[in-house]
Amino acid sequence: MDYKEVLNLYIPLVDFIADIIGPHCEVVLHDIIDVENSVIAIRNGYISGRYIGCPLTDLGFKLLQQKTFLNQNALVNYRSRTASGENLISSTYKIKDAKGELIGMLCVNILNSPDDLINKIPTEFPLTAMLGNVVRMDDTEEVKESLSTSLDSVVDDAIKSIITKYKISAERMSSEEKSAIVQELREDGIFKIKGAIAKVAATLRTSESTIYRYLAMKTN
Repeated sequence: MDYKEVLNLYIPLVDFIADIIGPHCEVVLHDIIDVENSVIAIRNGYISGRYIGCPLTDLGFKLLQQKTFLNQNALVNYRSRTASGENLISSTYKIKDAKGELIGMLCVNILNSPDDLINKIPTEFPLTAMLGNVVRMDDTEEVKESLSTSLDSVVDDAIKSIITKYKISAERMSSEEKSAIVQELREDGIFKIKGAIAKVAATLRTSESTIYRYLAMKTN
């Protein structure tokens, strides 16, 4: 069976899960082979602003790069964030082929606060029925995934999340710090995205050749 045929078997689950949990829950089916047009089915996409044809997320690239799917079937109840800043509680089920290779992901993203419900849910849905079911998570929890609508945004979000840890501007960073950032981005699979090297070089205020040099250092 072709991998796309396997993924198509999961499409009915997108509606099934969304109907059970409600309009405050976004359900997404990802094809991780076609990373540029990864979203092949989605319900309640108004939550993240995504639609069919949107790319794989930063977490998706990280899972591909680090091969964590080899000993995990799912990642559950982690914090994610939309491009407009809403916090969600997310879970990802990893879809594998007969050889155990990762081919897709079934993702469930639930709004994390009553305020987000009020701002996001269409007016035809009764909010009072949902407010008691909101899943809450400590705001200090690390955001593990950004729900982006373009590959440019995936790269930008990944760079930003790492650079903010250093609490200094790129102009003041040492070459060792910049190299460490590049290595972390590599481990997150960001350099699988076309144009990522140019974006990272511009953000770190350095040349593309320097980024290539940092990447080569890891393999020497």
